[in-house]
Amino acid sequence: MSRNYRKEAEWQKQKYKRIELRVDKKLGEEFIDLLESKGISRNDWGTEQIKRFLKNNKKNA
Repeated sequence: MSRNYRKEAEWQKQKYKRIELRVDKKLGEEFIDLLESKGISRNDWGTEQIKRFLKNNKKNA
């Protein structure tokens, strides 16, 4: 059975919010290298940072 990419893409749009950012190339490469050396995915790191940020700001609101 083959994958239905159209259906999969629609599911992802409903389940996830895509967040992108642009940083200096050297800074970004250094960051990615460090994450990879620690075995942390960019997505996992970003999700954890968002959770922390929201938790800290809900306390102060």
